[in-house]
Amino acid sequence: MREEYGKLDRVEMSIWECIELLNEFVDESDPDLDEPQIEHLLQTAEAIRKDYPDEDWLHLTGLIHEQSFFAFGRFVYNPLPFVLPKYDLYSKSKVRIDVEKVKPYYLSLIEKKDLTAQHRRLFGKRSTEPTEGNISVIMATLQAQNLFLSSSSSSPSGHRILRASLHVPANLRTKGVSLPKLNLGGLSLREDDTATSFTQPPRPTTVSEDEHLVSKIHAILGAVADRAEMHAIIGAQRNDWNHLFTNSINAISLAASLMAGISSIPVGEAAPHLLAFQLSSVILFTAATGMMLITSKIQPSQLAEEQRNATRLWKQLGRSIETTLALRAPTQRDVDEAMEKVLALEKAYPLPLLPGMLEKFPGIVEPTRWWPKIQPKQSPKAGSNGWSHELEKEMRGILRVLKAKDEQQYITLGKLVLNMNKTLAISGPLLAGLAAIGSGLIGSPALGPMPAFLGVIGGVLATVVHTLEHGGQVGMVFELFRNCAGYYRRLQEEIESDLGEADVQKRENGELFEMKVALQLGRSLSDLKGLASYASPSCEDEAIKEFAGKLF
Repeated sequence: MREEYGKLDRVEMSIWECIELLNEFVDESDPDLDEPQIEHLLQTAEAIRKDYPDEDWLHLTGLIHEQSFFAFGRFVYNPLPFVLPKYDLYSKSKVRIDVEKVKPYYLSLIEKKDLTAQHRRLFGKRSTEPTEGNISVIMATLQAQNLFLSSSSSSPSGHRILRASLHVPANLRTKGVSLPKLNLGGLSLREDDTATSFTQPPRPTTVSEDEHLVSKIHAILGAVADRAEMHAIIGAQRNDWNHLFTNSINAISLAASLMAGISSIPVGEAAPHLLAFQLSSVILFTAATGMMLITSKIQPSQLAEEQRNATRLWKQLGRSIETTLALRAPTQRDVDEAMEKVLALEKAYPLPLLPGMLEKFPGIVEPTRWWPKIQPKQSPKAGSNGWSHELEKEMRGILRVLKAKDEQQYITLGKLVLNMNKTLAISGPLLAGLAAIGSGLIGSPALGPMPAFLGVIGGVLATVVHTLEHGGQVGMVFELFRNCAGYYRRLQEEIESDLGEADVQKRENGELFEMKVALQLGRSLSDLKGLASYASPSCEDEAIKEFAGKLF
């Protein structure tokens, strides 16, 4: 066979003619036999051209990557589909290429590189003199292999041996021609007619530790995304509860008050038809009292706020994990921290309503806590790590202001709103219950008009109180204040964690940390420096007049 086909004297054609001839070639291993080969070649070349617009040699490599089907007058194994894994897919792209539109560009490239002549020299007739052009053809192919093998080496698809045939004439003279020194792995050129091979080192069949960590962090990321979606759905549901319960209870209370008023109208000695209005008002007031007790206990507006904040925090955690994956390979510490944050969030904002619902009327108002114990983030940067005495003083001043003013302010406001909500939560059902009793006693001669007054006015007042509590979403306001206090408590712990680390090299980069604090407080970096004066022990808490945070 070598004697028959090795003469390279069977046919002579241009690059484009060879490409068109490929349309007649049927590769039984190709799953998409219905599409012409020229479509696939141009799809590959155009995809590479889109990602590497300035590398015209690479566009050309994509165009001719199937040329080995006819190299040396017979089928030769072609390694390029395996070293262009992103562009040479097992099935062709659905993107259709206008051949006539892109043909002039590739013809110009062929002419620019003088490929037709080199193609004839390399694959048509033997040449005894190498040219810069045919060397460029070889090097373009080798560069493409070197480039894409490095990008595809992370594929976990097991090991693969790539074998490429490269024919170099025995009498090739290389005097005056210098080849670039490239790291070509196992590729070797031999001045004989034997085929050389390019072998990629076999990959271990066992999964590496890095791949295990990536799989774990992706599993956590999937769970985080699922939790965020679930909390968003439940938050919308509980917000609907608040509106529906508020409107329904108010309608029932007002209807009961109207019936109580009608049943108290004197119409003569006997008024059996008024008994129906009286009994209806008693039933409606009793139902309204029970529903008010339930809504006062579960506080639907507060439940909705919990789920809204939980959704925000789950999404924030997901973005943090995605940022870690984008910047570097995850470590075991990243996996452990992510798991701790997931468990802390699940504890802070449980999904089920009962059991596990957060206490709506706590005896002690404390900031909401949704984070685990904070550890300082080590920075690989050597030297001072961005920390200085002035920066430490600035952070201590911020820490003191956060404790004395910001957190304390929201704790105080939270206590005030909680006491107001307790009063409303007790008053509404109490007034509705009194109205039910009054409406039941209407018509009693011993009590006179008092039962009617109690039934009508009690029902109206119950409606007003219920509207203030749930229409005004007082429970949501309390939860909001508690979350704001938690926001500043978490920032305090971040600052304390870094300042508590004596080894500066184990802290997060000082300049980066200062910028993060400024963003979380809604201040500029210059504004932060003005808080350094509060770090002095001589400064009393009462002398602090400003708040550290400017966001809310």
